[in-house]
Amino acid sequence: MERLSNVPLPIRKTLGGSKQIRRTIYDVPVNLAAVQVKQVKVSEPPWLKTARAEIGVKEVAGAKANAKILNYFKASKFWGKDDSTGTNAWCGSFMAWVMKQHSYTPPSAAYRAKSWENFGKKITDPIIGAIGIKSRKGGGHVAFIVGKSKDGNTYYMLGGNQKDQVMISAYPKSVWTTFVVPDNFDTKGYSLPIYKGIAKKATSES
Repeated sequence: MERLSNVPLPIRKTLGGSKQIRRTIYDVPVNLAAVQVKQVKVSEPPWLKTARAEIGVKEVAGAKANAKILNYFKASKFWGKDDSTGTNAWCGSFMAWVMKQHSYTPPSAAYRAKSWENFGKKITDPIIGAIGIKSRKGGGHVAFIVGKSKDGNTYYMLGGNQKDQVMISAYPKSVWTTFVVPDNFDTKGYSLPIYKGIAKKATSES
């Protein structure tokens, strides 16, 4: 019998003058390991890259202070000189510094987390990079949202003064009351992806 390995697809070839064998693309085994899956890149607002670059900035215990955190203070017009006391919570100052790098004017008293409720425009459904505000004992907290859990019940937030540093922490969705973006920012084309990175459960914010 004539071998069919070199027969182009889907050509019919008569073998022995009596049978016709038709080969189609379905006869060809597919090597799934060789199939390349196109990665879909999630669009992010430009300020989020700036915020990510600050991950790992930590408070300095004692009288000294981290120079970067003092720059955050300056951006929010906060007068504090010590980054490691509860009275000098700096999540709002971090937010002010990040947004000023992209020519956005922080709200008045930007060092207070809840002042960010007055920034830009409110959105109902958060997108990646939106600014989230919540209450806590003794004040509030503000951070950028970077993703959600698969079931949607957990939000992953990138903020300052989370365990005394800039980091991504996991919070219950229910604690976040407000999300805002700059007034002139078009949210079209942005969404909130499922977060698959590293994060720890949120604890201290002061």
